[in-house]
Amino acid sequence: MSDQPSPNARFSLSQMWRLIWPLVSPHRRWLWLVLFATPIGVIGQTLKPLILQRTIDGPLTHVELAGLAEHCAVFFAVVISAFIFSSLGVFALQMIGLRSLATLRHKLFVHILGQGQSFFDTRTTGALMTRTTNDVDAIGESLTRGVVGLISDALIIIGTLGMMLWLNPWLTVVSFSISPLLVWTVNLCRKQLRHLFTSIRESLSSLNGLFAEYINGVAETQRYGADAAAHHRFDEHSSHFRDLYHKANWWDAGLYAVMDGLSALSVGLVIAFVAYQAQSWTGIGLMDGVSIGVLVAFIDALNRIYVPIREFSGRLASIQRALAALDRILSLLDIDESISSGEETLSSLEGSVVFDRVSFRYSEEGPPVLNEVSFAVQPGEVVALVGSTGSGKSTIARLLSRRYQGFTGSITLDGVSVGSIDQRSAQQAMVMVGQDPYLFKATIRENIHLWEPSLMEQPELIEAAAKRACAHPFISQLSQGYETPCSAQGADLSAGQRQLITIARAFARQSPIVILDEATASVDALTEQLIDEATAQLFEERTVLVIAHRLSTIAKADRIIMLVDGEIIEAGTHQSLIDQGGAYADLVASELTKDDRS
Repeated sequence: MSDQPSPNARFSLSQMWRLIWPLVSPHRRWLWLVLFATPIGVIGQTLKPLILQRTIDGPLTHVELAGLAEHCAVFFAVVISAFIFSSLGVFALQMIGLRSLATLRHKLFVHILGQGQSFFDTRTTGALMTRTTNDVDAIGESLTRGVVGLISDALIIIGTLGMMLWLNPWLTVVSFSISPLLVWTVNLCRKQLRHLFTSIRESLSSLNGLFAEYINGVAETQRYGADAAAHHRFDEHSSHFRDLYHKANWWDAGLYAVMDGLSALSVGLVIAFVAYQAQSWTGIGLMDGVSIGVLVAFIDALNRIYVPIREFSGRLASIQRALAALDRILSLLDIDESISSGEETLSSLEGSVVFDRVSFRYSEEGPPVLNEVSFAVQPGEVVALVGSTGSGKSTIARLLSRRYQGFTGSITLDGVSVGSIDQRSAQQAMVMVGQDPYLFKATIRENIHLWEPSLMEQPELIEAAAKRACAHPFISQLSQGYETPCSAQGADLSAGQRQLITIARAFARQSPIVILDEATASVDALTEQLIDEATAQLFEERTVLVIAHRLSTIAKADRIIMLVDGEIIEAGTHQSLIDQGGAYADLVASELTKDDRS
């Protein structure tokens, strides 16, 4: 399933508010400050033209210096008050926005982190990063600049329009005689911007995904000389994103320019209409009371009312960006490919594992990866899964460790179905050492305990685990020992050292079941001996499921299961399978032949 929004998906402001309100509601005190301060600031904005009219038609026309000083004092008091309350409203709004964005990012992070492996199989890292960064920022921009700003602008427009109607209804009608053109222009630009910003979000997601892909695969790109092709692909995606943004900027700037022109046209219409009636309509009474103060106040009001109308284009653009981002955020939050958690807890797990007629495929359209697989592992037993690539070995480990669901048949731990076990309890029941060890950008100690509270409180357990994993000697030789920071993905350590640290993670936890998935892949012979020494201790203490190609590891297992195309074709001890002279015997013979040639 893709996280792209449907081409027909369109979310309204009410839907955006339903998403934002749970994030905003915990900050009601700041919201009350916005609701209190913003209207007062708006009232101050709408009173300025009226005070100006009273000043011109009153003390300024009659040269009353005392009255002029009083009007000026009132005008400055209104200006300062409007500035203070508007600033308070903006500050409170920024506080709400920043805190709400942090909550939304956390919500997205928790949602993504809680998904099963199938979710990540169909999505790139860059696309998911776009959701939690760029798309959330677009929502925040709408929250702090768009929706509430739009409401503030609407209050200014309504207040100023009411004041203009009170001063002179006829001039108000003339001023807004071009409103049909105004509405048509705004509606046209709104539709174009909405379409463009949806395309921009999708293009940015694709661009970030491509960037993350090449950064993660930089070694392969350089090794095979694919730099030129990478440059070309990135330039194509980047150019497409740039062109879309250029179009959006053109429509946004065009709308702003048109609004500015309509503002000047309205002022011109008012002046022309007043001048024409002064010459031709004297005595009719339609324009009675149009003094110099009223005319100046009207021109000032028009300039003021068109400021929020001009800003409306910017607000509109931010809302369009937010709605486009909202399409994508809601589509992501609506996806639930998480592994269901049961209610059973495993307080004292012994470590028995039973697969009963388990079948599985990664997608509905894909071929079956496992077909009626059945086997049992007794507590403390070491079972090796062998077979060629694609035979289903790693799939068995993934299903057991609950990285995937949707299989048929039954998988049980100590007789309890894995689907009915609490997720946290299942995680504590087993640990997995994979063929691609991953280290976080943290200290060696942190990479072993992985911020498990019980281990953080007992630092001596970390060193004990490292010693049993044969990792202590090389760790103690590092510049800061266990406090040595690792670079991203542990790039400053060898593959073998990274693997020994992940084995130390397994020793640090008292999980009764350990899954070793090609733990000795891609390491040198000396490190392989250390890993073999460390895993030998695990073999003695835990129930172990081993996925391995190397004969030295396989032969140590209590029982060996041979898989071909997702089916078990042989099972038994190392010697008994060799005596059968079947597929496993052929595999051992080919392995010995390779060793002889090397």
